[in-house]
Amino acid sequence: MTKHVEALTKQVYTLASELYAYGIREVVISPGSRSTPLAIAIEAHPKLTTWIHPDERSAAFFALGLMKGSEKPVAVLCTSGTAAANYTPAVAESQISRLPLVLLTSDRPHELRGIGAPQAINQIQMFENYVQYQFDFPLVDSGENSEKMMDTIAFQMQKASQHLYGPHRGPIHFNLPFREPLTPDLTKVSWLTSDNKALPHYQKTTTLNEIATIIKKKRGLILVGDMQHQEVDQILTYATIHDLPILADPLSQLRKIKHPNVISTYDLMFRAGLELEVDFIIRVGKPVISKVINRWLTQTSAYQILIQNNDRPDAFPIAPHISYEMSANDFFRQLSETVTVERKQWLEKWQLLEVRAQNEVRDYIQSATDEGAYVGHLLDKLTDKDALFVSNSMPIRDVDNLYINCEAEVYANRGANGIDGVVSTAIGMAVHKKVTLLIGDLAFYHDMNGLLMAKLNNINLNIVLLNNDGGGIFSYLPQKNAAEPYFERLFGTPTGLNFEHTALLYDFAFHKFETMADFKYESLSQFGSHIYEIITERDSNQLQHQTLYQKLGDIINATL
Repeated sequence: MTKHVEALTKQVYTLASELYAYGIREVVISPGSRSTPLAIAIEAHPKLTTWIHPDERSAAFFALGLMKGSEKPVAVLCTSGTAAANYTPAVAESQISRLPLVLLTSDRPHELRGIGAPQAINQIQMFENYVQYQFDFPLVDSGENSEKMMDTIAFQMQKASQHLYGPHRGPIHFNLPFREPLTPDLTKVSWLTSDNKALPHYQKTTTLNEIATIIKKKRGLILVGDMQHQEVDQILTYATIHDLPILADPLSQLRKIKHPNVISTYDLMFRAGLELEVDFIIRVGKPVISKVINRWLTQTSAYQILIQNNDRPDAFPIAPHISYEMSANDFFRQLSETVTVERKQWLEKWQLLEVRAQNEVRDYIQSATDEGAYVGHLLDKLTDKDALFVSNSMPIRDVDNLYINCEAEVYANRGANGIDGVVSTAIGMAVHKKVTLLIGDLAFYHDMNGLLMAKLNNINLNIVLLNNDGGGIFSYLPQKNAAEPYFERLFGTPTGLNFEHTALLYDFAFHKFETMADFKYESLSQFGSHIYEIITERDSNQLQHQTLYQKLGDIINATL
Protein backbone atom coordinates (compact mmCIF):
# COMPACT_ATOMS: atom_id res chain seq x y z
CA MET A 1 0.00 0.00 0.00
CA THR A 2 1.49 3.34 -1.07
CA LYS A 3 1.60 6.28 1.29
CA HIS A 4 -0.99 8.07 -0.84
CA VAL A 5 -3.45 5.16 -0.66
CA GLU A 6 -2.87 4.79 3.07
CA ALA A 7 -3.51 8.50 3.68
CA LEU A 8 -6.57 8.50 1.41
CA THR A 9 -7.96 5.44 3.18
CA LYS A 10 -7.52 7.02 6.61
CA GLN A 11 -9.17 10.21 5.39
CA VAL A 12 -12.35 8.71 3.94
CA TYR A 13 -12.73 5.99 6.59
CA THR A 14 -12.39 8.64 9.31
CA LEU A 15 -14.97 10.89 7.68
CA ALA A 16 -17.44 8.01 7.23
CA SER A 17 -16.97 7.07 10.89
CA GLU A 18 -17.47 10.67 12.03
CA LEU A 19 -20.68 10.99 9.99
CA TYR A 20 -22.06 7.96 11.82
CA ALA A 21 -20.86 9.22 15.20
CA TYR A 22 -22.84 12.44 14.75
CA GLY A 23 -26.12 10.67 14.04
CA ILE A 24 -26.16 10.18 10.28
CA ARG A 25 -27.55 6.79 9.36
CA GLU A 26 -28.39 7.16 5.65
CA VAL A 27 -26.39 8.49 2.69
CA VAL A 28 -27.71 9.00 -0.83
CA ILE A 29 -24.91 8.43 -3.36
CA SER A 30 -24.97 9.54 -6.99
CA PRO A 31 -22.44 7.52 -9.02
CA GLY A 32 -19.27 9.17 -10.30
CA SER A 33 -15.52 8.69 -10.52
CA ARG A 34 -14.14 11.46 -8.30
CA SER A 35 -16.36 10.43 -5.37
CA THR A 36 -14.99 6.86 -5.45
CA PRO A 37 -12.96 6.96 -2.22
CA LEU A 38 -15.73 8.29 0.02
CA ALA A 39 -18.44 6.28 -1.73
CA ILE A 40 -16.53 3.07 -1.00
CA ALA A 41 -15.88 4.10 2.60
CA ILE A 42 -19.56 4.83 3.21
CA GLU A 43 -20.69 1.65 1.46
CA ALA A 44 -18.21 -0.39 3.52
CA HIS A 45 -19.33 1.12 6.82
CA PRO A 46 -21.19 -1.61 8.74
CA LYS A 47 -23.99 0.63 10.04
CA LEU A 48 -24.55 3.22 7.32
CA THR A 49 -27.44 2.61 4.90
CA THR A 50 -26.76 3.75 1.35
CA TRP A 51 -29.15 4.65 -1.45
CA ILE A 52 -27.88 4.88 -5.04
CA HIS A 53 -29.55 7.51 -7.22
CA PRO A 54 -28.14 8.45 -10.66
CA ASP A 55 -29.82 11.89 -10.73
CA GLU A 56 -28.29 14.36 -8.26
CA ARG A 57 -31.26 16.74 -8.31
CA SER A 58 -33.74 14.01 -7.41
CA ALA A 59 -31.21 12.40 -5.05
CA ALA A 60 -31.09 15.48 -2.84
CA PHE A 61 -34.88 15.68 -2.65
CA PHE A 62 -35.00 11.95 -1.90
CA ALA A 63 -32.68 12.73 1.02
CA LEU A 64 -35.12 15.40 2.25
CA GLY A 65 -37.83 12.75 2.27
CA LEU A 66 -35.60 10.40 4.26
CA MET A 67 -35.12 13.16 6.84
CA LYS A 68 -38.83 13.90 7.07
CA GLY A 69 -39.51 10.21 7.61
CA SER A 70 -36.67 9.38 10.00
CA GLU A 71 -36.20 12.73 11.78
CA LYS A 72 -32.42 12.29 11.43
CA PRO A 73 -29.82 14.16 9.35
CA VAL A 74 -29.04 12.60 5.97
CA ALA A 75 -25.97 13.01 3.73
CA VAL A 76 -25.71 13.14 -0.06
CA LEU A 77 -22.54 12.40 -2.03
CA CYS A 78 -21.72 13.24 -5.64
CA THR A 79 -18.79 13.53 -8.03
CA SER A 80 -17.17 16.79 -9.13
CA GLY A 81 -18.45 19.40 -11.59
CA THR A 82 -22.05 20.24 -12.42
CA ALA A 83 -23.21 17.17 -10.51
CA ALA A 84 -22.91 19.21 -7.32
CA ALA A 85 -24.77 22.17 -8.84
CA ASN A 86 -27.84 19.96 -9.26
CA TYR A 87 -28.20 19.84 -5.47
CA THR A 88 -29.07 23.56 -5.34
CA PRO A 89 -32.91 23.40 -5.36
CA ALA A 90 -32.98 20.87 -2.52
CA VAL A 91 -30.34 22.82 -0.58
CA ALA A 92 -32.53 25.92 -0.79
CA GLU A 93 -35.55 23.92 0.41
CA SER A 94 -33.59 22.39 3.28
CA GLN A 95 -32.26 25.79 4.36
CA ILE A 96 -35.69 27.40 4.61
CA SER A 97 -37.20 24.26 6.14
CA ARG A 98 -34.20 23.95 8.52
CA LEU A 99 -33.49 20.37 7.54
CA PRO A 100 -29.95 19.08 8.29
CA LEU A 101 -28.87 17.98 4.81
CA VAL A 102 -25.15 17.14 4.73
CA LEU A 103 -23.66 17.87 1.30
CA LEU A 104 -20.53 15.91 0.40
CA THR A 105 -19.28 17.20 -2.95
CA SER A 106 -16.19 15.55 -4.40
CA ASP A 107 -13.78 17.84 -6.23
CA ARG A 108 -10.71 17.82 -8.43
CA PRO A 109 -7.38 18.49 -6.70
CA HIS A 110 -6.27 22.09 -6.46
CA GLU A 111 -3.83 21.87 -9.36
CA LEU A 112 -6.72 21.08 -11.73
CA ARG A 113 -8.87 24.02 -10.70
CA GLY A 114 -9.22 27.03 -12.97
CA ILE A 115 -7.24 25.64 -15.92
CA GLY A 116 -10.05 24.16 -18.00
CA ALA A 117 -9.75 20.60 -16.70
CA PRO A 118 -12.88 18.46 -17.25
CA GLN A 119 -15.46 18.33 -14.48
CA ALA A 120 -13.66 21.08 -12.59
CA ILE A 121 -15.94 24.00 -11.80
CA ASN A 122 -15.61 26.36 -8.84
CA GLN A 123 -17.26 24.38 -6.03
CA ILE A 124 -15.91 26.41 -3.12
CA GLN A 125 -18.80 28.15 -1.34
CA MET A 126 -21.12 27.14 -4.19
CA PHE A 127 -24.08 26.91 -1.77
CA GLU A 128 -23.07 29.99 0.23
CA ASN A 129 -26.55 31.54 0.14
CA TYR A 130 -28.17 28.47 1.65
CA VAL A 131 -25.89 26.50 3.98
CA GLN A 132 -25.36 27.03 7.69
CA TYR A 133 -21.76 25.87 7.52
CA GLN A 134 -19.24 25.11 4.78
CA PHE A 135 -15.66 23.93 4.55
CA ASP A 136 -13.31 23.15 1.67
CA PHE A 137 -11.07 20.32 2.88
CA PRO A 138 -7.36 20.34 2.04
CA LEU A 139 -5.84 17.53 0.02
CA VAL A 140 -4.36 14.64 1.94
CA ASP A 141 -1.24 12.85 0.77
CA SER A 142 1.00 11.22 3.32
CA GLY A 143 3.10 11.57 6.44
CA GLU A 144 2.40 14.48 8.75
CA ASN A 145 -0.26 15.84 6.43
CA SER A 146 -2.19 12.59 6.82
CA GLU A 147 -2.36 12.86 10.61
CA LYS A 148 -3.33 16.52 10.45
CA MET A 149 -6.19 15.62 8.11
CA MET A 150 -7.67 13.26 10.71
CA ASP A 151 -7.64 16.08 13.26
CA THR A 152 -9.16 18.43 10.70
CA ILE A 153 -12.02 16.05 9.98
CA ALA A 154 -12.78 15.59 13.68
CA PHE A 155 -12.64 19.35 14.31
CA GLN A 156 -14.84 20.25 11.34
CA MET A 157 -17.45 17.64 12.24
CA GLN A 158 -17.56 19.00 15.77
CA LYS A 159 -18.10 22.55 14.48
CA ALA A 160 -20.68 21.46 11.94
CA SER A 161 -22.61 19.27 14.38
CA GLN A 162 -24.42 22.22 15.96
CA HIS A 163 -26.27 22.54 12.65
CA LEU A 164 -27.48 18.95 12.68
CA TYR A 165 -29.75 19.37 15.72
CA GLY A 166 -31.57 22.05 17.68
CA PRO A 167 -32.37 25.67 16.80
CA HIS A 168 -29.30 26.15 14.59
CA ARG A 169 -29.94 23.20 12.32
CA GLY A 170 -29.82 23.38 8.55
CA PRO A 171 -27.72 22.21 5.58
CA ILE A 172 -23.93 21.98 5.77
CA HIS A 173 -21.43 21.58 2.92
CA PHE A 174 -18.13 19.74 2.86
CA ASN A 175 -16.17 20.07 -0.40
CA LEU A 176 -13.68 17.21 -0.71
CA PRO A 177 -10.88 17.28 -3.29
CA PHE A 178 -9.36 13.88 -4.11
CA ARG A 179 -6.20 13.14 -6.10
CA GLU A 180 -5.79 9.93 -8.13
CA PRO A 181 -5.51 7.02 -7.57
CA LEU A 182 -8.99 7.08 -6.06
CA THR A 183 -9.52 3.60 -4.63
CA PRO A 184 -8.93 3.21 -0.87
CA ASP A 185 -7.48 0.06 0.69
CA LEU A 186 -10.39 -2.36 1.06
CA THR A 187 -8.41 -4.56 3.46
CA LYS A 188 -8.48 -1.80 6.11
CA VAL A 189 -12.23 -1.67 6.74
CA SER A 190 -11.44 -2.31 10.39
CA TRP A 191 -10.46 1.37 10.48
CA LEU A 192 -14.15 2.17 10.14
CA THR A 193 -15.71 2.72 13.56
CA SER A 194 -19.35 2.74 14.61
CA ASP A 195 -19.14 4.39 18.01
CA ASN A 196 -22.05 6.56 19.12
CA LYS A 197 -21.19 9.98 20.47
CA ALA A 198 -23.61 11.85 22.69
CA LEU A 199 -25.65 14.11 20.45
CA PRO A 200 -25.84 17.77 21.47
CA HIS A 201 -29.06 19.01 22.99
CA TYR A 202 -30.06 22.63 22.64
CA GLN A 203 -32.57 24.35 24.83
CA LYS A 204 -33.10 28.02 25.58
CA THR A 205 -35.58 29.48 28.01
CA THR A 206 -36.32 33.07 28.79
CA THR A 207 -38.68 35.13 30.90
CA LEU A 208 -42.21 35.71 29.67
CA ASN A 209 -42.81 38.81 31.77
CA GLU A 210 -42.81 40.99 28.65
CA ILE A 211 -46.14 39.59 27.48
CA ALA A 212 -47.89 39.02 30.83
CA THR A 213 -50.34 41.90 30.38
CA ILE A 214 -50.99 41.07 26.72
CA ILE A 215 -52.11 37.49 27.23
CA LYS A 216 -54.57 38.51 29.92
CA LYS A 217 -56.74 40.10 27.24
CA LYS A 218 -59.79 38.15 26.16
CA ARG A 219 -59.66 37.85 22.40
CA GLY A 220 -56.62 35.74 21.63
CA LEU A 221 -55.67 33.14 19.05
CA ILE A 222 -53.03 30.46 18.75
CA LEU A 223 -51.90 30.02 15.13
CA VAL A 224 -49.84 26.87 14.55
CA GLY A 225 -47.85 26.10 11.40
CA ASP A 226 -45.48 23.25 10.58
CA MET A 227 -44.05 22.04 13.90
CA GLN A 228 -41.31 19.83 12.34
CA HIS A 229 -41.93 16.91 14.69
CA GLN A 230 -42.03 18.96 17.91
CA GLU A 231 -44.24 17.88 20.77
CA VAL A 232 -47.51 19.80 20.99
CA ASP A 233 -49.26 18.54 24.12
CA GLN A 234 -48.65 21.77 26.07
CA ILE A 235 -50.31 23.82 23.32
CA LEU A 236 -53.46 21.76 23.75
CA THR A 237 -53.30 21.90 27.54
CA TYR A 238 -52.88 25.68 27.62
CA ALA A 239 -55.62 26.28 25.04
CA THR A 240 -58.01 24.09 27.01
CA ILE A 241 -57.38 25.85 30.33
CA HIS A 242 -57.51 29.34 28.84
CA ASP A 243 -60.32 28.87 26.28
CA LEU A 244 -58.21 29.82 23.28
CA PRO A 245 -58.98 28.66 19.73
CA ILE A 246 -56.12 27.00 17.86
CA LEU A 247 -55.99 27.75 14.15
CA ALA A 248 -54.12 24.63 13.04
CA ASP A 249 -52.32 24.39 9.71
CA PRO A 250 -52.51 20.86 8.22
CA LEU A 251 -48.72 20.51 8.63
CA SER A 252 -49.02 21.19 12.37
CA GLN A 253 -50.29 17.61 12.84
CA LEU A 254 -52.87 19.03 15.27
CA ARG A 255 -55.96 18.49 13.13
CA LYS A 256 -55.79 14.71 13.39
CA ILE A 257 -56.11 14.97 17.20
CA LYS A 258 -59.71 16.23 17.02
CA HIS A 259 -59.35 18.56 19.99
CA PRO A 260 -62.41 20.82 20.59
CA ASN A 261 -60.24 23.96 20.49
CA VAL A 262 -58.69 23.12 17.11
CA ILE A 263 -60.14 25.13 14.23
CA SER A 264 -59.45 23.63 10.80
CA THR A 265 -61.69 25.67 8.47
CA TYR A 266 -60.21 29.09 9.22
CA ASP A 267 -58.84 29.59 5.70
CA LEU A 268 -62.29 29.06 4.22
CA MET A 269 -63.82 31.38 6.83
CA PHE A 270 -61.45 34.21 6.01
CA ARG A 271 -61.85 33.63 2.26
CA ALA A 272 -65.59 33.89 2.80
CA GLY A 273 -65.27 37.26 4.55
CA LEU A 274 -64.81 36.53 8.26
CA GLU A 275 -63.84 39.65 10.23
CA LEU A 276 -63.09 39.48 13.95
CA GLU A 277 -61.23 41.84 16.24
CA VAL A 278 -58.34 40.09 17.99
CA ASP A 279 -56.17 41.35 20.86
CA PHE A 280 -53.22 38.99 20.49
CA ILE A 281 -51.99 36.13 18.30
CA ILE A 282 -49.46 33.52 19.37
CA ARG A 283 -47.79 32.25 16.20
CA VAL A 284 -46.15 28.85 16.68
CA GLY A 285 -43.85 27.04 14.25
CA LYS A 286 -43.35 27.81 10.57
CA PRO A 287 -45.57 30.26 8.64
CA VAL A 288 -48.93 28.73 7.74
CA ILE A 289 -49.99 27.75 4.22
CA SER A 290 -53.07 29.99 4.13
CA LYS A 291 -52.49 33.03 1.94
CA VAL A 292 -55.50 34.89 3.35
CA ILE A 293 -54.34 34.35 6.93
CA ASN A 294 -50.87 35.61 6.09
CA ARG A 295 -52.40 38.67 4.46
CA TRP A 296 -54.58 39.22 7.52
CA LEU A 297 -51.54 39.02 9.81
CA THR A 298 -50.01 41.95 7.94
CA GLN A 299 -53.15 44.05 8.44
CA THR A 300 -54.38 43.27 11.95
CA SER A 301 -53.47 45.49 14.88
CA ALA A 302 -53.30 42.46 17.21
CA TYR A 303 -50.14 41.96 19.27
CA GLN A 304 -48.18 39.12 17.66
CA ILE A 305 -45.95 36.69 19.59
CA LEU A 306 -43.75 34.27 17.60
CA ILE A 307 -42.52 30.96 19.06
CA GLN A 308 -39.89 29.06 17.07
CA ASN A 309 -37.25 26.67 18.24
CA ASN A 310 -34.47 28.14 16.11
CA ASP A 311 -32.01 30.99 16.26
CA ARG A 312 -33.31 32.79 13.17
CA PRO A 313 -37.08 33.15 13.50
CA ASP A 314 -39.21 33.39 10.37
CA ALA A 315 -40.66 36.89 10.34
CA PHE A 316 -42.94 36.18 7.36
CA PRO A 317 -45.52 37.48 6.70
CA ILE A 318 -44.76 40.31 9.14
CA ALA A 319 -42.28 40.77 11.96
CA PRO A 320 -43.89 39.92 15.32
CA HIS A 321 -43.90 42.30 18.24
CA ILE A 322 -41.81 39.79 20.21
CA SER A 323 -40.32 36.36 19.55
CA TYR A 324 -39.06 33.52 21.73
CA GLU A 325 -36.39 31.02 20.74
CA MET A 326 -37.70 27.93 22.49
CA SER A 327 -39.87 24.88 21.94
CA ALA A 328 -43.62 25.29 21.94
CA ASN A 329 -43.94 22.96 24.92
CA ASP A 330 -41.44 25.00 26.96
CA PHE A 331 -43.21 28.24 26.09
CA PHE A 332 -46.73 27.10 26.97
CA ARG A 333 -45.54 25.25 30.06
CA GLN A 334 -44.09 28.51 31.43
CA LEU A 335 -47.06 30.50 30.18
CA SER A 336 -49.43 28.26 32.14
CA GLU A 337 -48.35 30.01 35.31
CA THR A 338 -50.20 33.16 34.21
CA VAL A 339 -53.63 34.14 35.51
CA THR A 340 -56.56 32.38 33.84
CA VAL A 341 -58.84 34.64 31.78
CA GLU A 342 -62.50 33.78 31.13
CA ARG A 343 -62.91 33.44 27.35
CA LYS A 344 -65.69 30.87 27.09
CA GLN A 345 -67.93 32.94 24.83
CA TRP A 346 -64.99 33.85 22.59
CA LEU A 347 -64.09 30.20 22.10
CA GLU A 348 -67.71 29.12 21.61
CA LYS A 349 -68.10 31.61 18.78
CA TRP A 350 -65.20 29.99 16.93
CA GLN A 351 -66.45 26.49 17.69
CA LEU A 352 -69.90 27.29 16.32
CA LEU A 353 -68.40 28.63 13.10
CA GLU A 354 -66.21 25.52 12.87
CA VAL A 355 -69.15 23.12 13.19
CA ARG A 356 -71.21 24.93 10.55
CA ALA A 357 -68.26 25.30 8.19
CA GLN A 358 -67.37 21.62 8.52
CA ASN A 359 -70.94 20.64 7.68
CA GLU A 360 -70.77 22.77 4.55
CA VAL A 361 -67.44 21.22 3.60
CA ARG A 362 -68.90 17.71 3.98
CA ASP A 363 -71.85 18.65 1.75
CA TYR A 364 -69.44 20.08 -0.81
CA ILE A 365 -67.33 16.91 -0.88
CA GLN A 366 -70.42 14.76 -1.43
CA SER A 367 -71.96 16.93 -4.15
CA ALA A 368 -69.11 18.64 -6.01
CA THR A 369 -67.22 17.13 -8.94
CA ASP A 370 -64.06 19.24 -8.97
CA GLU A 371 -60.50 18.54 -7.74
CA GLY A 372 -61.34 19.65 -4.22
CA ALA A 373 -64.03 17.00 -3.91
CA TYR A 374 -61.59 14.34 -5.12
CA VAL A 375 -59.13 15.53 -2.46
CA GLY A 376 -61.88 15.30 0.15
CA HIS A 377 -62.63 11.70 -0.82
CA LEU A 378 -58.91 10.89 -0.74
CA LEU A 379 -58.67 12.23 2.82
CA ASP A 380 -61.60 10.00 3.79
CA LYS A 381 -59.66 6.95 2.60
CA LEU A 382 -56.60 7.60 4.79
CA THR A 383 -56.08 6.24 8.31
CA ASP A 384 -53.85 7.09 11.25
CA LYS A 385 -51.27 4.71 9.78
CA ASP A 386 -50.92 6.83 6.63
CA ALA A 387 -48.70 9.78 5.82
CA LEU A 388 -49.98 12.10 3.10
CA PHE A 389 -47.27 13.98 1.22
CA VAL A 390 -48.79 16.92 -0.63
CA SER A 391 -47.37 18.82 -3.56
CA ASN A 392 -47.33 22.59 -3.62
CA SER A 393 -49.68 24.75 -5.70
CA MET A 394 -53.38 23.71 -5.57
CA PRO A 395 -53.10 20.29 -3.83
CA ILE A 396 -51.77 21.72 -0.55
CA ARG A 397 -54.41 24.45 -0.60
CA ASP A 398 -57.22 21.96 -1.09
CA VAL A 399 -55.86 19.86 1.78
CA ASP A 400 -55.71 23.00 3.94
CA ASN A 401 -59.40 23.65 3.23
CA LEU A 402 -60.73 20.10 3.41
CA TYR A 403 -58.69 18.29 6.07
CA ILE A 404 -61.42 18.20 8.72
CA ASN A 405 -61.92 14.54 9.57
CA CYS A 406 -58.72 12.70 8.77
CA GLU A 407 -56.17 11.04 11.04
CA ALA A 408 -53.28 10.87 8.58
CA GLU A 409 -50.15 12.96 9.10
CA VAL A 410 -49.62 15.59 6.41
CA TYR A 411 -46.23 16.60 5.00
CA ALA A 412 -45.01 18.92 2.26
CA ASN A 413 -41.96 20.84 1.06
CA ARG A 414 -43.09 24.23 2.37
CA GLY A 415 -39.68 25.82 2.69
CA ALA A 416 -39.06 27.20 -0.78
CA ASN A 417 -42.56 26.00 -1.84
CA GLY A 418 -41.32 24.73 -5.21
CA ILE A 419 -42.74 21.94 -7.34
CA ASP A 420 -39.28 20.52 -8.05
CA GLY A 421 -38.34 17.30 -6.30
CA VAL A 422 -41.77 16.55 -4.83
CA VAL A 423 -41.86 12.99 -6.15
CA SER A 424 -38.34 12.26 -4.90
CA THR A 425 -39.07 13.68 -1.44
CA ALA A 426 -42.21 11.55 -1.12
CA ILE A 427 -40.34 8.40 -2.18
CA GLY A 428 -37.62 9.13 0.37
CA MET A 429 -40.23 9.47 3.09
CA ALA A 430 -41.85 6.23 1.92
CA VAL A 431 -38.72 4.39 3.08
CA HIS A 432 -39.81 5.07 6.67
CA LYS A 433 -43.57 5.61 6.46
CA LYS A 434 -46.62 4.42 4.55
CA VAL A 435 -46.96 7.31 2.10
CA THR A 436 -49.59 8.52 -0.33
CA LEU A 437 -48.46 11.35 -2.61
CA LEU A 438 -51.04 13.91 -3.78
CA ILE A 439 -49.68 15.84 -6.75
CA GLY A 440 -50.70 17.82 -9.84
CA ASP A 441 -49.69 16.93 -13.38
CA LEU A 442 -47.05 19.66 -13.84
CA ALA A 443 -45.28 18.92 -10.54
CA PHE A 444 -45.42 15.20 -11.36
CA TYR A 445 -43.89 15.78 -14.80
CA HIS A 446 -41.22 17.99 -13.23
CA ASP A 447 -39.79 15.09 -11.20
CA MET A 448 -40.84 11.94 -13.05
CA ASN A 449 -37.22 10.76 -13.10
CA GLY A 450 -37.45 10.50 -9.32
CA LEU A 451 -39.70 7.45 -9.75
CA LEU A 452 -36.62 5.41 -10.58
CA MET A 453 -35.76 5.09 -6.87
CA ALA A 454 -39.09 3.37 -6.18
CA LYS A 455 -38.48 0.96 -9.05
CA LEU A 456 -34.90 0.11 -8.16
CA ASN A 457 -35.49 -0.27 -4.42
CA ASN A 458 -39.03 -1.69 -4.31
CA ILE A 459 -40.30 1.29 -2.33
CA ASN A 460 -44.09 1.18 -2.02
CA LEU A 461 -45.97 4.38 -2.77
CA ASN A 462 -49.48 5.39 -3.83
CA ILE A 463 -49.57 8.46 -6.09
CA VAL A 464 -52.85 10.31 -6.58
CA LEU A 465 -52.28 12.40 -9.69
CA LEU A 466 -54.65 15.32 -10.30
CA ASN A 467 -54.47 15.94 -14.04
CA ASN A 468 -56.11 19.14 -15.24
CA ASP A 469 -53.59 19.40 -18.08
CA GLY A 470 -51.71 22.42 -16.82
CA GLY A 471 -51.18 24.85 -13.99
CA GLY A 472 -54.48 24.91 -12.16
CA ILE A 473 -53.52 27.44 -9.51
CA PHE A 474 -53.12 30.23 -12.04
CA SER A 475 -56.87 30.17 -12.69
CA TYR A 476 -57.28 31.70 -9.21
CA LEU A 477 -54.86 34.56 -9.86
CA PRO A 478 -55.44 37.95 -11.57
CA GLN A 479 -53.61 36.76 -14.69
CA LYS A 480 -56.66 34.67 -15.59
CA ASN A 481 -58.68 37.73 -16.61
CA ALA A 482 -56.02 40.43 -16.97
CA ALA A 483 -54.00 38.49 -19.56
CA GLU A 484 -56.73 36.33 -21.07
CA PRO A 485 -55.35 36.24 -24.67
CA TYR A 486 -52.01 34.92 -23.40
CA PHE A 487 -53.19 32.98 -20.38
CA GLU A 488 -53.37 29.43 -21.71
CA ARG A 489 -49.96 29.46 -23.38
CA LEU A 490 -48.04 31.29 -20.61
CA PHE A 491 -49.83 30.09 -17.48
CA GLY A 492 -52.15 27.20 -18.29
CA THR A 493 -49.26 25.40 -20.03
CA PRO A 494 -51.10 22.26 -21.14
CA THR A 495 -48.84 19.29 -21.92
CA GLY A 496 -51.24 16.60 -23.12
CA LEU A 497 -49.09 13.86 -21.59
CA ASN A 498 -50.26 10.27 -21.25
CA PHE A 499 -49.08 9.25 -17.79
CA GLU A 500 -49.98 5.61 -18.33
CA HIS A 501 -46.68 5.37 -20.20
CA THR A 502 -44.89 6.72 -17.14
CA ALA A 503 -46.42 4.00 -15.00
CA LEU A 504 -45.26 1.34 -17.45
CA LEU A 505 -41.75 2.79 -17.57
CA TYR A 506 -41.28 2.69 -13.79
CA ASP A 507 -43.29 -0.46 -12.96
CA PHE A 508 -46.23 1.30 -11.27
CA ALA A 509 -49.73 -0.10 -11.50
CA PHE A 510 -51.98 2.44 -13.22
CA HIS A 511 -55.61 3.39 -12.57
CA LYS A 512 -57.46 6.20 -14.35
CA PHE A 513 -60.63 7.92 -13.13
CA GLU A 514 -62.84 10.32 -15.04
CA THR A 515 -65.89 10.29 -12.75
CA MET A 516 -66.29 10.96 -9.06
CA ALA A 517 -68.36 7.82 -8.52
CA ASP A 518 -65.53 5.58 -9.72
CA PHE A 519 -62.94 7.15 -7.42
CA LYS A 520 -65.23 7.57 -4.41
CA TYR A 521 -65.50 3.82 -3.87
CA GLU A 522 -61.95 2.93 -4.91
CA SER A 523 -59.72 1.58 -2.14
CA LEU A 524 -56.07 2.61 -2.19
CA SER A 525 -53.75 -0.36 -2.41
CA GLN A 526 -51.91 -1.45 0.72
CA PHE A 527 -49.13 -3.08 -1.30
CA GLY A 528 -46.85 -2.16 -4.18
CA SER A 529 -46.67 1.12 -6.12
CA HIS A 530 -49.69 2.64 -7.85
CA ILE A 531 -50.57 5.76 -9.82
CA TYR A 532 -54.20 6.86 -9.54
CA GLU A 533 -54.77 9.45 -12.25
CA ILE A 534 -57.81 11.70 -11.86
CA ILE A 535 -58.91 13.78 -14.83
CA THR A 536 -60.34 17.20 -13.93
CA GLU A 537 -61.06 20.50 -15.65
CA ARG A 538 -59.50 23.79 -14.56
CA ASP A 539 -62.42 26.16 -15.16
CA SER A 540 -64.85 23.85 -13.39
CA ASN A 541 -62.46 23.61 -10.44
CA GLN A 542 -62.38 27.38 -10.03
CA LEU A 543 -66.15 27.78 -10.38
CA GLN A 544 -67.01 25.11 -7.79
CA HIS A 545 -64.43 26.48 -5.33
CA GLN A 546 -66.00 29.93 -5.61
CA THR A 547 -69.42 28.41 -4.91
CA LEU A 548 -68.08 26.88 -1.68
CA TYR A 549 -66.67 30.25 -0.58
CA GLN A 550 -70.04 31.92 -1.22
CA LYS A 551 -71.94 29.35 0.86
CA LEU A 552 -69.52 29.79 3.74
CA GLY A 553 -69.99 33.54 3.48
CA ASP A 554 -73.72 33.03 4.02
CA ILE A 555 -72.99 30.90 7.11
CA ILE A 556 -70.71 33.57 8.58
CA ASN A 557 -73.27 36.30 8.03
CA ALA A 558 -76.00 34.18 9.62
CA THR A 559 -73.81 33.25 12.61
CA LEU A 560 -72.35 36.65 13.40
